[in-house]
Amino acid sequence: MSFQQEHLPQDRPATQEEEYGFSLQTFFEDQWPYLVGILLVLVIFFYARRQWSKRKGQ
Repeated sequence: MSFQQEHLPQDRPATQEEEYGFSLQTFFEDQWPYLVGILLVLVIFFYARRQWSKRKGQ
């Protein structure tokens, strides 16, 4: 006995999230505290390096 399905889903191309598992927007929304922390550490590092080279040059 065979059952007929009247409304089969139509084939459609995968969205970016379906294809890769995430989008960049979702990534940045979820990881923004870590990205801000990394940016802050880099700013402090380059500021300290600049100040050290200024002091060393005198």
